[in-house]
Amino acid sequence: MPMFKRSPASQRTKNVNGQHSSIHGLKVLYEPKSVRSLASNAAMILISAALLSWSFRFMKAQLTTVNSVDAVMNGTLTDIRAQQEGVISKVTVKTGQSINSEDLLFVIENQRTSQLQAQEVSSRLNQQEAELRQAQERLAHKLSLLNIVNRDAVNQERLAVLENQQNQKQLLSDLEGAKSRYQLAELNYKRAKLLKSEGAIAEASFDAAEIELKQRESEVESLQAKLAALQVNQDAVRNGLSLSRTRSNYDPSIRLVELQLQIAEDQQGIETLKKTIQGTKAEFDQAKKDLQHKQVVTIKSPESGVMWRLTAQLGKFVQQGDSLGQIAACNQRWVDAWVDEQKVQLLQVGTPAEIKLNGTGSSVTLTGKISVIRSGIGRLSAGEDTVVAMMPNLPRHTQVHITLDTEPSSSSSENMHNGNLCYIGYTGRVVFKVRSTSFFAGF
Repeated sequence: MPMFKRSPASQRTKNVNGQHSSIHGLKVLYEPKSVRSLASNAAMILISAALLSWSFRFMKAQLTTVNSVDAVMNGTLTDIRAQQEGVISKVTVKTGQSINSEDLLFVIENQRTSQLQAQEVSSRLNQQEAELRQAQERLAHKLSLLNIVNRDAVNQERLAVLENQQNQKQLLSDLEGAKSRYQLAELNYKRAKLLKSEGAIAEASFDAAEIELKQRESEVESLQAKLAALQVNQDAVRNGLSLSRTRSNYDPSIRLVELQLQIAEDQQGIETLKKTIQGTKAEFDQAKKDLQHKQVVTIKSPESGVMWRLTAQLGKFVQQGDSLGQIAACNQRWVDAWVDEQKVQLLQVGTPAEIKLNGTGSSVTLTGKISVIRSGIGRLSAGEDTVVAMMPNLPRHTQVHITLDTEPSSSSSENMHNGNLCYIGYTGRVVFKVRSTSFFAGF
């Protein structure tokens, strides 16, 4: 048919406003439908991939980790107590402030502290010093007396030797006379003996001459003995001895020895007194320091941390042992977490844990390991026969003690001292890594 042989161009020119518009309308109906189909397929693919990836991560997390139901940061608190009664005159810290070891915290003053101990030590020191002065004076007197006695002893020895020498001279002179008389008596005896033999003299004259000879001989022997005794006495005098009189205080040599012994004893006593005084002075210095310490007591921080609680008030009177505050040790913290009791079988001592604290930002992440697993919380009192029953539908949790092995990153460590009390008391979430992730390494 002629109408089927029309060219597309003639058809479009014949009914430009109708046919062309109809064909164009068909193109508008089919072409956008094809585009939307491709976009939908792509979106579905992406959504499926995301769901698959999420499912994979969820399964991996369920198989390799255990999450805590609740967790809280805990720590050690150190009590700061008054070492002495008095009035608080200085407080250098406030609650939440960072504290270093040996930092000054408080000053307590008590001007009414008893000074009795220091006064007693001072009195004892004055008495010992007076005794030392007296002992030194006695020693000085004995030393001067020693010089006198020593000089007297020397003079006595000299005089004794001189007297002995004079006596020896006198005895020698007497001995010479006695020898002369002995010789004369010996001649008279020989002559009388000769005359007796000739009958020229009487028997009595001979006897008289014989007796005279013996007397002169005895006189010579006596003088020789005295001379020998004087020689021995002179040797004794030179050696500081005396054979002619008993030893007593009137002898300077005896007095000299006694004085030397007394001086040695006094010197030893003075040295002992000096050492005693030295010890008493040290005791007095310590007593003054103790008095000052009791009058003004400074209390320093025993460790580093933050001021957890401050009970001290300026001007408040405190007794010895009263609490002034508590310090939280930032290096002695741990985490107490609670997990579902059904998942405890997946945990064991040494299981690594990752802690994220609430309200601290994503930069604060702590790590640690399980050190204690304590179940039966609220149901069991150890050592008792009775157990508290719980409702079957109530959740049952187990407490897990986590020892920290790392501190927060350096970028967040400053927040620990900015009134956050080392995060003690902060809650959070703990993730326990219970299985190896090697199974998922290829995915």
